Amino acid sequence: MTEIKKTLTILKARWPEVILIIGLTVLLPFLSKLLTKLKYDSALSLTVLATCFRLALMVVTIVLRSGFLRTVYLEGRKRQSIAVLLRTGLHFLWRMIVLGLLYAIPLLTLTLLSIRLAGKPTAPGETDILHNISLLVLVINIILMKFILLLPALVIVLDCRAFESFKFLKKCRLRDAGALIVLFCFNMAFPYLWMFSRTLYGTITTPQLIFRIVTSITTCFIGLIIAVTAVRFVGSLDLVYDNKPVSLDFEDLRKYTNRDLKE
Repeated sequence: MTEIKKTLTILKARWPEVILIIGLTVLLPFLSKLLTKLKYDSALSLTVLATCFRLALMVVTIVLRSGFLRTVYLEGRKRQSIAVLLRTGLHFLWRMIVLGLLYAIPLLTLTLLSIRLAGKPTAPGETDILHNISLLVLVINIILMKFILLLPALVIVLDCRAFESFKFLKKCRLRDAGALIVLFCFNMAFPYLWMFSRTLYGTITTPQLIFRIVTSITTCFIGLIIAVTAVRFVGSLDLVYDNKPVSLDFEDLRKYTNRDLKE
């Protein structure tokens, strides 16, 4: 729990950045709902505009989050400007997209396969299908826990390519980070409170909507705690990556420039 406390200290010191990242992350699902509504109620041009805006917001969120994690590893509690986060995170954008695809494609394939194998129910219910899919996602996430937790952290800390991060996994023993495992499992199960609430009370009421927003914010915050703790855990292992890419990020460039000036 000491590591979690240290992580919370960093997040508390850098609260403006935390609020910005969580706010953008929470906004994305609501934009998806709006986009679905626009597909049926609006002109094609407005739908395309909303889709482009959502994709742009998603990219900005990924870049800010990556920049935040990298600067946490390099600078700890020191606050950074949005410009610095964007400039730093842009360096990792493509790698994070690759890692996301490596996770999303098998997950989507397994989900579609399981739905197909389950067959068409006699009285199909959207809620039952959603529950089955969510349960499948939960099981897959638990199985792939080490990959989900440590691959992005390895890329952020070592500044290595997405596929190269796999070879460092064997050097990371996840059982040494017990608090990280507990937090991850809790964060996976936490959204089920919303699903249970919908099943129990049926139609969505205003208190339920507020509860959903609070649940989303809490899930995002715990997710950020997990990401920062994972980065700090990987950083504590003193792993060495010798095959540095030619394009250095701004912190490395600044260090090399300062060294050359002194010499």
